[in-house]
Amino acid sequence: MNSRSITKSRKLRYGAMAAGFTAVFIAIVIVFNAIFSSLAAKFGWYADMTGEAVFTMSDVSLSFIDDITSDVYIYFACEPDELMADADMRYVYNSAKQISSAIPNVHVECHDVVKNPEFFMDFYNNKGTKITAKSVVIASGTESVIYNYKAFFTYNEEGKRWAYNGEYRYTAGIMQVTQAETPIAYFTTGHSEDITNAATLASLLTDAGFEVREIDLAMEEMDDDARILVIFNPKYDFHGIEAETESANEIDKIDRFLDGLGGLLVFEDSEYAAGLNNLNEFLEEWGIRYMAGTHVKDAAHSMSIDGYSIVTKYQEEDNFGQNIYDDLENFDSMPKSMIRQAMPIEKLFTGQGTMVGAKAVYTMLGSYEGAELVDRESESVMETGEYDLVTISYENRVIDNDYYYSYVMAAGSPSFAYNNYLVDTSYGNSDVILSALKLIGRDKVLADLDPKPFDDTSSSATTAQSAKFTVCCTLILPAVITVVGVVTVIRRRHS
Repeated sequence: MNSRSITKSRKLRYGAMAAGFTAVFIAIVIVFNAIFSSLAAKFGWYADMTGEAVFTMSDVSLSFIDDITSDVYIYFACEPDELMADADMRYVYNSAKQISSAIPNVHVECHDVVKNPEFFMDFYNNKGTKITAKSVVIASGTESVIYNYKAFFTYNEEGKRWAYNGEYRYTAGIMQVTQAETPIAYFTTGHSEDITNAATLASLLTDAGFEVREIDLAMEEMDDDARILVIFNPKYDFHGIEAETESANEIDKIDRFLDGLGGLLVFEDSEYAAGLNNLNEFLEEWGIRYMAGTHVKDAAHSMSIDGYSIVTKYQEEDNFGQNIYDDLENFDSMPKSMIRQAMPIEKLFTGQGTMVGAKAVYTMLGSYEGAELVDRESESVMETGEYDLVTISYENRVIDNDYYYSYVMAAGSPSFAYNNYLVDTSYGNSDVILSALKLIGRDKVLADLDPKPFDDTSSSATTAQSAKFTVCCTLILPAVITVVGVVTVIRRRHS
């Protein structure tokens, strides 16, 4: 066979065509993969197949910010490929891209802080915070907030991250920089309040969408945007009708605040409660009477040797106090809520307040049966029983044919909102307070945005579903190519 016949061989031609087709197909796959990867990175095309949808921004979180009208910018301090390569920042970056895709007003930009530090200078000047490659800046107009990447995660008491909290952090940050009239939460001063131990409670309110301020009611008036008033462990009483001037009557200001549909949080200490006559008389109008000078001790349900750091009992009855934190029942077990050296609260009246202007008071948290009521001075046991430790009262009224409510939440010890009980994620204190804020604040707060645990980030698909998915990905496309090839060969042989 000469060289000319070899070049005209059908087998050689078909072999060359097959090789060429294979080379072209491989090139198409490579190009397609590159284009798709680029588009996926740009538009956030990621499928979240984890059981808890850890990486996905839920409709609930987006509903808080989907009505913003101003432009919001989420700035990252390093390049996208570096973000995607980082195990922590990948979560944070993907969530930002999802928000940007869902809400046109939100824009995501990456600027390398090492190569271009000048870009972030305005944020340094405004906040005085160091910005690193793992920082996130959320800005709108002249307002901005800076987060370290750790703010997007929840850590356990051992310092290990156990949940992703990106929904909460992004939503809180965007609301913070875009709200024109942020609702205000006031902390009273002028009565030797324990402001230091209330720092985490203040942060909780800030993250829930409130602007936190301090106020001396004897000297100042509350802003019209006030929604929450916090009285935290006062050691001296509030001025009442005996005040030298009408403007110094603090009790009257609190009363008018509640008449304006505000919410009051009171944390009294057994050591000082007996001297708070004016405040306690006012609280009695809301069905709340502190049993001053006493503590509740329960060695059987205590986290301390002395029996005073007790695990509180959630209400089992289907009433208003229990309904406040009914979302916690979605967990496999209710988280422990703690309170230390708490004095009981006596409910002065009960029942449903159905008449307009009527008040009702309910138990939120109590002690277990068999707890001891102890005299604070002598440490002697006065009696045993079951005691109310955190209560909530409300008053209803009708405005323009709609019902509105004012609320008073009272705790038998300031320890319920101490920093250690709110920071430690093994306790449910912060969840209970946030649940109450849904009602008390009257403005939308972020209590529904729970951290998403990393306990199970495996695919929620069954083994059969996974096998089916694998077969589809690995066999269908090659099968299609094989069929096309066979049909082509047969047609050419019979042509």
